[in-house]
Order: sequence, then structure tokens, then C-alpha cells
Amino acid sequence: MKEFDFLPEWYKEDRRRHSHVRRQYLALVAVFVAMMLFNVTTLHRVGRTAAHVAGFENQRVCAEGVIREFNGLTKRLNELKVRADLVEQMDPRVDLTATLAEMSHLVGESVVLRKVEIQAEPFARLEAKEQAKGSVVRLGSKTASSGKEGLLGPVKFRIVLTGVAAHPADVPDLVCKLDASPYFQRVQLSFYGSAKAQMGGKPASGPPARPAGPRALGGPEVTEFEIVCYLANYEETQES
Repeated sequence: MKEFDFLPEWYKEDRRRHSHVRRQYLALVAVFVAMMLFNVTTLHRVGRTAAHVAGFENQRVCAEGVIREFNGLTKRLNELKVRADLVEQMDPRVDLTATLAEMSHLVGESVVLRKVEIQAEPFARLEAKEQAKGSVVRLGSKTASSGKEGLLGPVKFRIVLTGVAAHPADVPDLVCKLDASPYFQRVQLSFYGSAKAQMGGKPASGPPARPAGPRALGGPEVTEFEIVCYLANYEETQES
């Protein structure tokens, strides 16, 4: 039995063309969907990267603040070190309270001190005087010389005691006590003489430039004196 095809060729061609167009549309839709998914993924990754960059920027700002604070503290620390070095150079490392207590212990009841002078002198002066004798000054405590003029660095203390004693023997006794004390050295009696004790007046004898004696101390006759010594915060050793 023979089959007859009554469909015209244009109809078949039109069907093939429509099928081809549908496939193209489906391909375009697939490409569009893929592009949209790629764009969404890319935007998501860009957003995450921007968030990380913003976090790094915040960390950078915080780090710069910490660095500025560290630099400020370092500068302040250096200034404090300079001041500490200056204070270290000015510190004589001498307990003046203990020295005055020792002096008060050595001075007896029959001796009255009118004036106590404690003068700080740099060791350079002492070295200049002692170099001719072949001696070297060494500190009794740990100090550091600054190399500057003035009273920075190691110093020695010159003590001048001016007063009156009730009996003449009290003055050499005080000199012996000071010389035997570990707090004092180079004790010298620079002035020694008798004077009249008067109420608010001046002694009847002695140097005219000296101040008035005490009111009354064991009678009208008193002994006026002046003792010069140095605080024993250094020692002298002979060079070999």
C-alpha cells in the first residue's frame, strides 16, 4: 500500500525553522541565566573582599594610633631618662639625717654650736690639690661623673662647726670624737680662743668679725672655736 504525504514542503520547512528558533531561545536563556549567576557570585565575592579590605583599613588606623602612642611614650621615657640621669648626677648618696644625728651625738652638753655649715664641693678641686702630693681620690659610694662644671656628679662635703664650749678641754675632746667617727675625716681646728659670755653682747676677746657668744654657759669665761672637717664619703689612696 503506498502512503501519500499531503503536507507541503513550506509547512515542513516552517516547522524546522520554529524548532531551530526555540533551541536558540533556550540557549540564549541558559546563557543569560549563567551570566546572572556569575554576576551574583562575583558581586558577592566583591562584597566580601570589600568587607575584608574595610576591616584591614580599620586595623591599619588602630595600628597607626598604637604606633603614635608608642612613639609618644618612647619620647616621654627618653625625657624621663635624661631627667633621671641628671638627678643621678646631682644625688650625693649621703644620708645627711644620719650625719646630723652622729654630730648631735658627739657634741656634749657643755658645747653649744652657733652655726653648722655644710658646703658641697666637686671632687675636681680636691684632686687638683692632692695631685701634687701623689694621692688619688676614690669615692666611697658608687657615683658617675658627668664631666660638667658645677656640683653635678661626685661631691665632697665641707663641714664648718662654729660654737663655744664651757671648758677649754671640751674643744680638743670634740675634735678627737669627730676624727674617730666614721662619718668625718680631715678634722682641723681652725680657730680656738677664750671669750667673755655676755647677755646679747659680743665676746670680750676673739676676732671682732665673729658673732656674739651664748648668754651664759658655766660662768663668764667660755672657749670659742671653729672646726672644719669633711664628710667621709670618699677615701684617698696613694698611687704606686
